[in-house]
Amino acid sequence: MATPIVMPKAGNSVEECLLTGWRVKAGDVVKAGDIVADIETDKATFEIEAPAAGTVLALFWSAGELVPVMQNLCVIGEAGEDAAAFRPDGATAAALDAPAAPAAQPAVATPPAEAAVAPPAAVAPAAATANGPMSPRARRFVAEHPFVVPAIQGTGPGGRIVEKDVIEAYHAAPRLTPAAAKVAAEGVAAPTAGTGVGGMVRAADMGKLAVSQAPVAEPAAGPAQATASAAASPAAVTEVKISNIRRIIAKRLHESLAGLAQYTLNAEADVSGLLALRKRIKAQAEGLGLANVNIGDMVMFAVAKALAKHPEVNAEFDGAVIRQYATVNLGFACDTPRGLMVPVVYGAQALSLAQLAARSKDLAKQAAAGSINPDLLQGGTFTVSNLGAFGITTFTPVINAPQVGILGVGTTAVRPVRVGEAVEYRDMMQLSLTLDHRVVDGAPGARFLQTLTALLGDFELVCVAG
Repeated sequence: MATPIVMPKAGNSVEECLLTGWRVKAGDVVKAGDIVADIETDKATFEIEAPAAGTVLALFWSAGELVPVMQNLCVIGEAGEDAAAFRPDGATAAALDAPAAPAAQPAVATPPAEAAVAPPAAVAPAAATANGPMSPRARRFVAEHPFVVPAIQGTGPGGRIVEKDVIEAYHAAPRLTPAAAKVAAEGVAAPTAGTGVGGMVRAADMGKLAVSQAPVAEPAAGPAQATASAAASPAAVTEVKISNIRRIIAKRLHESLAGLAQYTLNAEADVSGLLALRKRIKAQAEGLGLANVNIGDMVMFAVAKALAKHPEVNAEFDGAVIRQYATVNLGFACDTPRGLMVPVVYGAQALSLAQLAARSKDLAKQAAAGSINPDLLQGGTFTVSNLGAFGITTFTPVINAPQVGILGVGTTAVRPVRVGEAVEYRDMMQLSLTLDHRVVDGAPGARFLQTLTALLGDFELVCVAG
């Protein structure tokens, strides 16, 4: 009996996942537990296992496509079974063209003209898609990003051209001025480099090529032009393909800066006592049950206590309603190989220092491994971003909307401080608090910082008080 394999709902907030690649093809025989595909959300990566043994009857989507959750990815069963009934709406045609029988059937070679897009000629999307199999998302990208389409070897099933193939081709294609793009749309091929700034192809370059059918000659260049040309040469430029998570981060941070009235308050906290306590904890960690508690954990502990006293900062704003929370769901910026993530410690105000340290380290480990559940990256009411370990003094952290505040933690520096009639050298931690002025004015924000610096200054008493 045929069994479909669905795109899992990787977290309550996830509506679609990126199918990054197939581990199988139609006709392969798999066992229960075999990995059949790799997927990713904007935060984590996952492997899809076969729930039962059988033959892969059909793949319904191409690698590189976004697939709605709970939709059938593929179907396994007995060789020769009909898989059409399991076809989801919106499935790519390439997947349905895959053979439903074992791979023992003779494969039909795809002619070169069908396996690649036409050589550099026309920019028009119709011309680009008429000469080879292309997924819907790939066709949409070409339609939205007109460019001189080169020959492309598809990486999808059966050599089908998927979105990532045309994205890579787009970044490698010559850049055209608007006037040159208009000429190219009429069917004139573009040279690999032009005479414009940075090698951009101009309309004049297109015209010369159309008349002479020869590469465009580079104009004579003086010393200054030669230097600029060398700086802009392909050998001096490294293009980095933007990842899905980087694209999401860019979108959200841009929306935050564009939509919020953000301002930053800077302050210093005397953490001489906190650092002394940290040394004692480190020396007696095992006996105290506080192993691996670091400065960042101690700061987050103090922040949670301060937020409990200032609900106006522990809040969200959706543009119409301000929601102040008694529970502190504390997010913390986490640097991972895949980019910035913000895991959330729920109910941080009720945790002991040891509990908070253990929980934050477990979340950071999951985030770095790319295995964190997306639900653990949602629901934060305030965020801490700690760059002190990098030697950063102060900075302007960007609010993680719809939250109304974020704390930036900088390095600790020794500074002279007046104590009574004397001057002492104390360890001062740099703090940068960014707030949404639509919700929190300067005075309430300053009061929150006053509370936080006082808690950090008397941290040992804070730990005793719980």
